[in-house]
Amino acid sequence: MAYCGIAELFVYLQGITKKHEIMRRGKGTFPFLIFIFTILVLSCSKERERSHSDKDFERVGVAVRQQKPEARAMVDSALAVARDSMTYYDYYFLLGNLYMVNAPDSALMCANHILQFAQRQEPSPRVNGIAGSAYNLRANYYYLYHQNADEVIKDNKEAYRLFMQSDIINNAPAICANIGDAYRQLNLLTDAASWYRRALVLADSINLPKGKRTSFYIGLGVTYYMLEDYDLSEECFAKSKENYDSMHINMKMTYLNNYGNLQYYKKDYPKALSVFQQLDSLIAELNLRGGFEDYLCRINMADVLQNLGRTKESLATLAPADSFFRAKGVGDGIYYANTIRIANALQKNDMGTVSSIIASEPKSLTQDENMLDIRNRYLHDYYVKTGNTRLADYYEELHQQRRDSIENSQEHMRAKDIVARLTIDTLQLHNQLRIEEKNAVIQRNLLVSAVVVSIVLVIALALLVWTLYLRKRNADKEQEIANLKIATVRNSMSPHFIFNVLKHATTLDVHDAEDTIRSVIKLMHSQIDISREMFVPLRRELEFTQAYIDTAATTMGDDFSFKLIAPEGEQLDECLVPSTFVQILVENAIKHGLRGLDRPKTLTVAIDNKENMTTIEVTDNGRGFDVRNHNTRYSNEGTGTGLRVILNTINYYNSRHRDAILFDIDNVLDDKGETQGCRSVLSIDKSQLKKEK
Repeated sequence: MAYCGIAELFVYLQGITKKHEIMRRGKGTFPFLIFIFTILVLSCSKERERSHSDKDFERVGVAVRQQKPEARAMVDSALAVARDSMTYYDYYFLLGNLYMVNAPDSALMCANHILQFAQRQEPSPRVNGIAGSAYNLRANYYYLYHQNADEVIKDNKEAYRLFMQSDIINNAPAICANIGDAYRQLNLLTDAASWYRRALVLADSINLPKGKRTSFYIGLGVTYYMLEDYDLSEECFAKSKENYDSMHINMKMTYLNNYGNLQYYKKDYPKALSVFQQLDSLIAELNLRGGFEDYLCRINMADVLQNLGRTKESLATLAPADSFFRAKGVGDGIYYANTIRIANALQKNDMGTVSSIIASEPKSLTQDENMLDIRNRYLHDYYVKTGNTRLADYYEELHQQRRDSIENSQEHMRAKDIVARLTIDTLQLHNQLRIEEKNAVIQRNLLVSAVVVSIVLVIALALLVWTLYLRKRNADKEQEIANLKIATVRNSMSPHFIFNVLKHATTLDVHDAEDTIRSVIKLMHSQIDISREMFVPLRRELEFTQAYIDTAATTMGDDFSFKLIAPEGEQLDECLVPSTFVQILVENAIKHGLRGLDRPKTLTVAIDNKENMTTIEVTDNGRGFDVRNHNTRYSNEGTGTGLRVILNTINYYNSRHRDAILFDIDNVLDDKGETQGCRSVLSIDKSQLKKEK
């Protein structure tokens, strides 16, 4: 058989203590390596809302995931300055993941402390996310260091329940797959398949990227070939292969090893050999010769070569792997190597070698049912050839029991498949109905909004003309009408801004006043048009921003200057940006930073358009902002609507495309540390937002 899991897996990860170097890992290649990688990736998820900087948390999370030497110091520093309990336990969770590698008992302590904290809080999506992460951390500990599948299932089911009611629901599919892994370890294959399918259904319902579903398809594919449903297994591996180029290295090796196993069980030995040779080339390319991955691949190839009748090549390939497993005391590896030697000896009718292997082999080297079943078939053949009918019948009966168990599982699987498919169809139908209903509501709202805005614009224009006509006769009347116009304009265009421009217009002669009013109307038309789209070309956004500045400049005095630094050509047409973002930043700079200053006022918009990243920097020489209050630019001024629009939009798109948009705002300081203005920086990953086109 093609070896799909060494029960006593020794692990080459820096920092792993010798005590945990050899451990049982169940069925599946490198489960410890991949499991460590998966939980560290989950630990750095950015799905939740935090009171601290997502950018800082991601930076520390990356260091933890990559096990950088400075990761512990970074976590300790973040814990020391955490502003609230939620933030503290976010970083405490990262500390637990650090401990998982080199101090597992401390990782368990971290998980329990986080749970004690969460249980004292009022339930909320945020608290549920923290508690679910702690249950998952504890489940990982039981999986990696105690092989306690029952505890793994119990804690991960609780993590799944909490994640489904949390602000990090995107982590729930991975938890489903973890539960599937544990059930597969217990050889409860129908339950394992059910949880893998649940992971896939959930991933589809929350639009999880296809690349993050690869491990779910591999787990389900392995489960199906263990149940000898090779057609469904092929379908799962075909889905996995779609994302092969973007897979992590460990995931690529897992895919190739298990896909080779599938071909082995199908008895397509030439194709199995081809897949394992591809894995062997990858190992050589990654300079992993002499490690566990290398010898696992070799022993699988040795088994395939033996089934192809290439006995000499099989034994030559097996020899170094056999020596490696014996030197490390890996029971499953020793047992598997002996099975291949027995198969080779039976082909040559060398009963003495078979007898010697059986007599010298220690008991209970493996509990892997697949390996035991293959050995039992070879032993049946051996005892038939040696005339021991009693033992031949005994091993034939064991093999038949195994066949009956698989057939029984297949029947259960078929029943569960029917229920699962009905569930999937129902869920997809409900999702489709919800989407159609939402689209209908949106269309109605758009129509109503268009009618209301048109009426408001007509009324506003009429009122403004009437106001200009009567301004010398009734100044109070003119002001009242202007205020009415401001109150009816859409919230996305600052009422204070319109008010200031119109107030300034009252001081001008009729001709200049009419020009000013036309510019306001043109700007409002542009704003209504551009705000209907979530993303617009950068050139269009800058044109809208320039129109706003041209209008706003009429109220800023002669000492106000604006400068635009931007590339020329088609670059501005190819880059997409969130609509009105630049205008909002400019409006905040004028409103809160520059307006009312009794010194020259400058405002600069600088565009840096690189291959995959566009950076937009808005800088003023105004009053700066209060760094202690992120909701508004000033703790005592304004509503902060503009910045809330920006932050909410960024949070939404980053939940779908990680780090698609980054935003930062800080004060510009002089050499003495005094505030000399404000800088807002918007960074947009063009490759991510191409999907929004």
